[in-house]
This record gives sequence, C-alpha cells and structure tokens, in this order.
Amino acid sequence: MKKIMMIGMMLLGCVAASAQTQTIQVAVTNEWKEDKKNEPVVVKLSALKKLNFDVKSVKVTCKGKDVPCQLDDMDGNLRPDEVFFLTDIKGKDTKTFEVKLSAKEEKKAKSVEPRIYTALQIRDKQDKHPDVLRVEAPGKTFLFNDIYMHGVTIESELTGYRIYFDHRQNIDLYGKKYRRIELPQTQFYTSEEQLAQGYGVDVLWAGNAIGCGSFKDWKKNQPENWTEVGVRGQRVVTTGPLRTVVEVYDLGVKGDNDVMYDMHQYYSLYAGHRDLQVNVEFDRVLDKNFCTGVQKVGATADEATRKGHKSQGFVKKDGLAASWGCDYPDMGKKQLWAPEPIGMAVYVPKEYVRDTKEDELNYLFVVQPGKNRSISYYVSFCADKEDDGYHTAKEWFASLDDWKDNVSHPVVVKCK
Repeated sequence: MKKIMMIGMMLLGCVAASAQTQTIQVAVTNEWKEDKKNEPVVVKLSALKKLNFDVKSVKVTCKGKDVPCQLDDMDGNLRPDEVFFLTDIKGKDTKTFEVKLSAKEEKKAKSVEPRIYTALQIRDKQDKHPDVLRVEAPGKTFLFNDIYMHGVTIESELTGYRIYFDHRQNIDLYGKKYRRIELPQTQFYTSEEQLAQGYGVDVLWAGNAIGCGSFKDWKKNQPENWTEVGVRGQRVVTTGPLRTVVEVYDLGVKGDNDVMYDMHQYYSLYAGHRDLQVNVEFDRVLDKNFCTGVQKVGATADEATRKGHKSQGFVKKDGLAASWGCDYPDMGKKQLWAPEPIGMAVYVPKEYVRDTKEDELNYLFVVQPGKNRSISYYVSFCADKEDDGYHTAKEWFASLDDWKDNVSHPVVVKCK
C-alpha cells in the first residue's frame, strides 16, 4: 500500500511539474517577396488557450540554436503578456521556432546584450536623475523642466528619440555617427568633449513645426497642441533588450463640442531599426480629425546655415511624406552645435488618411481613427553624420518606398 501511495505521489508530482512548463511551436511566415532583417515577432500569451500558469521565464530556439528574446509585461500588472524576439527571414519563407514557457525563473539564463535604451528620469537635488516608470500630473501642471531630458527617451543602435512631456508632445531626434548605444553617456545633452570623441547629438529644432511624426490635434485647418487636457502622463512599458515600448497619454481631452475623450499613444522601437512604430488609441469612437507629418527642415534658415542642403520634400496621397534639409538643432547652442543635415519621413496607411496639406513649415496628413478607435503609422529619420547611412536628399527619398513596403508587410505568426 505504501508503495502504491508513493508511486501515486510521484505521478502527481510529475503532472504538477509538467503543468508548470509549456512548449509551443511558432511558425513565422514572410509572405512578402523581399528578405527581412530584424523583423519583430510577438507571441501573445493570452492567445495560448492551454496556458494555465504565470510565465516567469522563456527560452526560444530555432533548429536547436538559442534565439535572444524577452518577456514583456504590457499592462503593468507585473505579469508577462508577450514573448518578443527578432528574426531574419527570406522572402516567401517560413521559419519555425520552439518557445518553451516556464513558471520558474531561469537563474542561469544567458543575459541578452542590450540593443535598446529606455529612460524616464526626474531631476533631483543630487543630480543623479533617478529612473522612474511613470510620471503623471494635472494637465495644467508644467513639469517639462522637472523631467530629465524633458521626456521619455528611447534609442536603438541607429537612432534615438524623445517625446516631450508638455502640451506639444513633439518627437525630438538624436543622430549619431556610429551604430551603438550612446544616450546613457550623453543624455541628449552632448558636451563639447563628447562631440570631439565622435558622439552623436540632438539633430532637430522643431520650433512651431510638427517635427518628425508628432501627433497633433487638427483645428481651424492647422495642427494644434494638446492644451485642454485633464491629466497628462508618460509610462515606460518595456525596456528591452530587444524592443522598447513607451506610452504617452492624455486623459480628459476636451474635444469638439466639449466631447471628452482619453488618448493613449504607444511608441515602439526595435533593435536594428531606425524607424519608430506609433499606435494611437482612443477610448471612444470619434468623428474628428487629427494630424501628423514632417517639418520642412531648414525652410527658414539662410543659405550659410543650410550648407548647400536645399530644403525639400513631399507629401503623397499614398501615405508617404518626407523632407530633407539642414538647420541648427538648438538655437541656443549655435557656438557648440553646428547645423545638422537630416532626412525625415512618415508613413501613414491610406485607411487613416483623409487629406494632405502643405504649409510654410510642414508636410502634413490629416488623419482620422479607424473603426477600432485607433490610428497606426511609422516614423523614421536619418542623420548625415552617420557613417553608414544616407547623405543626400536623393539617397534618402529613394529608400522610402522600400521602407513603406517593408512595414506594410509584417510577418504572419501562428502558434501550435
């Protein structure tokens, strides 16, 4: 009898142990004709019907080789929601990955080399700029100068971005010579010594323009900042090492005819990418227009400042807008920071585009949310200072159709 009980307990132990792990096969298909590099792959844990435990570790392999990956908590409840990894995949091809999920933390797991940097920091008396995960304040409270780097900041090996914590919510740009992570050292405020060492720098002065893909209200036939807001906030969703997602949100926005709504903007940056994916979500159906686009870099600069880089660009009804030009990145630091030639681009899928506009400072899309109360688009830029990049308007503009086609053909992910 004791022997039978022991066997029974052993069997129960095996069942309990097996219930704490689950291995799934993930088929990733590139239906596009062209090869893809550093293609993002997302496995949503909520879609796995047989998963009955909280996942604490994950291992991804392909043909027996480890694939760098990360577990991401997207809603902030301290429990993972997604598995994320990157893959190179040929056109018209399918790759199969094995994803092993476990309820146990893997203490001996290999750490993944960080290819992403994320920071939301506050100013303090000790000048240490501690990291925080969220900053939230009444809409009329001015915290712009209390946030170090003036807002949440993200970086890949190719590019860096920050989104201002104020009524503008402009996207600012950090360009660099070398493909590496630099913002932990420069923090967007590159010193003269760092410049001499080859570090990058802030490359955009937006002023009253739309900047590079900033999301704005649309009123009186022009972009409008987010001034009538009940609560303004920024949140770090996930920090890498392969992707970062940050949230910029406005609660109690006063819309047309005093209609109130909430708006959440999610910015995703992937390792190996220069472009930024933007998803804007609303809490209700809105029959109103918004806008995004790119500014005309150097449109107001003199010829000496432009350094021969003519301000030029376009906005097309197929959803692509771009510009190229040269101007000072910071009007208050002309002696330190020289004029910077850059290219910018925005791609908005046609389903959201209601009109195209051009004014003295901008190339613009007038956009409206889809049936799912959201708008999605992509932002990209290049800096002439990059060693391995684009150095003329012709080169930059010629690359953008391929970029638009690439982001328009995401891989198809199926789990078994």
